[in-house]
Amino acid sequence: MTTRKFLPLLAALLALCLAAAGCGAVPAASIPDDLESTVTQILLDQTSSGYLEGECAAEGHIILDTVPEGDQTQVYLLASVGQYGFCSGHFEKISGSGAIPTRITLAQDENGGYTLAGYWVPEDGSYYADSIKETFPAGLQDQALNSDSRYNELAAQEQVYAQAYLDSIGREAPIGEYGDFDHPLATDQGMSVEVSNDLLAARWDFPYFLGNVEQVEDGVRYVYETAWDSDGSGTGTATFTKYEYDTNNVVQKYIYQVEGDTYREVQPQGPGPNPE
Repeated sequence: MTTRKFLPLLAALLALCLAAAGCGAVPAASIPDDLESTVTQILLDQTSSGYLEGECAAEGHIILDTVPEGDQTQVYLLASVGQYGFCSGHFEKISGSGAIPTRITLAQDENGGYTLAGYWVPEDGSYYADSIKETFPAGLQDQALNSDSRYNELAAQEQVYAQAYLDSIGREAPIGEYGDFDHPLATDQGMSVEVSNDLLAARWDFPYFLGNVEQVEDGVRYVYETAWDSDGSGTGTATFTKYEYDTNNVVQKYIYQVEGDTYREVQPQGPGPNPE
């Protein structure tokens, strides 16, 4: 996982963030460092399951309480996880969760450290509130049921990871949520919905919005870009271009001439310089 090598630095930065914000219901000084770091790694590992992969895994958490139960410890917390990637020059959260009430069960191993013994999140839909009430102690239920009110704190923690990653690769970019940035659509600029759906299905590896995303493949950074040149009447040219970030050389280029609800593909271009 990309973020693993940043954990020592991130742990220190996050500790400062939590201390400054007064985030946790449990005083930070009362939480063992190894428990805190174990929770951090468990949440980072969650980002690799069921989420669109980005360049940087991130997490945010607020520990509400820890409850010893024999050789196990129940950790009740509010948590968010995310994957960050480059979109049209922004470094944004491209996948992840909101503020989720979570219970992590930790078992102590023979060396006195912690291992994951259970990971619980609420049921979806109409059973959401009931499942929280069945699982969280009574004194924590109100915070769990109103977890969204603390999402900004969790997002700020996530963005510490994002900034550390940008620093590590020598890049600068605005960091934020998907909703913080514009993602214009070709359909907002005259392309028919039918044509848009067809082209996006055919060129599914390119962004669905007008702009670009970056992907690192076998150590090479590529830009996937979607463009739509039109006067707004429904007639125009849709272009999908993949090129190398460092050299600007085109790897793939697909051009479609669009007229209303019909379109035709122009002969794809092979590798070469990106004509910008």
